[in-house]
Amino acid sequence: MSEFSSVVLSGGGSRCLWQVGFWDTVAPALKLKPKIFAGVSAGAAMAGMIATGTSTIGIRLIKEATGKNKRNFYPGNILRKERVFPHYEIYKNTILNTLDNKALKKLKNGPEVRVLFAHPPFYLGARTGVFVGLMSYVIEKHTLHPVHPEFARKLGFTWTVARLNDCKSAEEVAHLILCSSCTPPFVPVLRYNKRITLDGGIIDNVPVSALEDVNDSGKTLILMSRIYRSDKIPNDPKRVYVQPSRDPGIGKWDYTSPDGLQAAYDLGRYDGEKFLKNYKF
Repeated sequence: MSEFSSVVLSGGGSRCLWQVGFWDTVAPALKLKPKIFAGVSAGAAMAGMIATGTSTIGIRLIKEATGKNKRNFYPGNILRKERVFPHYEIYKNTILNTLDNKALKKLKNGPEVRVLFAHPPFYLGARTGVFVGLMSYVIEKHTLHPVHPEFARKLGFTWTVARLNDCKSAEEVAHLILCSSCTPPFVPVLRYNKRITLDGGIIDNVPVSALEDVNDSGKTLILMSRIYRSDKIPNDPKRVYVQPSRDPGIGKWDYTSPDGLQAAYDLGRYDGEKFLKNYKF
């Protein structure tokens, strides 16, 4: 079906499993074969897994890892000079073992997978840039509730859109996704081409910005991971915004609940069934 030529996946951490559940229900029924996926943060990881047909593996691995992880914060590790937040290692290992060299071959021959990440302006130092970027996003999110934030752009933050298809190794794939997910202290600040990177969500947490150069007749299916007020969702005839019918029930950075991850996925399947019944093609 050519109704949707591109798919956008928002950030949202653990809640992004809703997107996979929705896709697993809707895509086979509508025979969706988009030319481009665009994602940010965990949505970028989901985009890569969906595009390579490895989401089942990824879900199994993240559920196994979170089942073994008892806490989201280990204060005792401070004295041992070890990471107090387990998220980075769990996230990175899940990506490496899902989007591996076998999946890389599928990326070379499959649809484009675009990943968006942010850079602080040159007039801000590294630490200040990280702080200002993340705070601007949080303040705008909780005061104006936009689908597409603007504060960071107005402050001079820029962005890069990179393609997973151009990666030469699983490590490079993981690095790009982690660059798009840089949210200290959970994911440390990384660099891309020597520039500091931050979670791309501060530029556009529902990253239609990654498709600015695309000009075709197809529509864009936009999968969000949390609920927005209806008056905040843009009205664009070429975009179809879909959000969960209720809160997915797991925190963005909750890495202790395999049941919560499964519940988010199951809600996506449920909402996918509703979409198939109600959407007018």
